[in-house]
Amino acid sequence: MKNSQTENVDEKKYIVLIIYDIVENKARSKMVKYLNQYGVRVQKSAFEAFIPKKQYERILREAPGLIDPETDSLRIYILTNYMAVSSWGIGDTHTEDVIIL
Repeated sequence: MKNSQTENVDEKKYIVLIIYDIVENKARSKMVKYLNQYGVRVQKSAFEAFIPKKQYERILREAPGLIDPETDSLRIYILTNYMAVSSWGIGDTHTEDVIIL
């Protein structure tokens, strides 16, 4: 039996922003279909989701497999008390400080 503190951690939800730039139409359509399971499309290449940690972790594991890291890019931002960014594909290195206001 879980105690109430453990349940609160397990039920905590995160606001997640997922943005992508995918060259091939078929691959882009697969990404859209995949992300529709978790959130809402807010722009052509951006989704927002309000999801629990397990779904967030599943996206981190599965979504990178839907892109070609040589030509595409994928960024997943989790919006919490602090910012954590995971990204794959072209442009996945930061050469400047990232400032989010």
